[in-house]
Amino acid sequence: MSVLASPEEIDAARTPKGGWTRAQLAEWGVPWPAEKGWKAELIARWETGQQGHAPAPR
Repeated sequence: MSVLASPEEIDAARTPKGGWTRAQLAEWGVPWPAEKGWKAELIARWETGQQGHAPAPR
């Protein structure tokens, strides 16, 4: 089962070199090697999952 990561969680999971590990992508359900557009697709899935929920406080 993949985890729905928020845009903030995606950015926070970057490695010091600015990428993401294979293990992290697998946790989110992103195949390796990650194809172009994976981040936008992951954010869209998260946004869809948030519909019907109260927005997070900022």
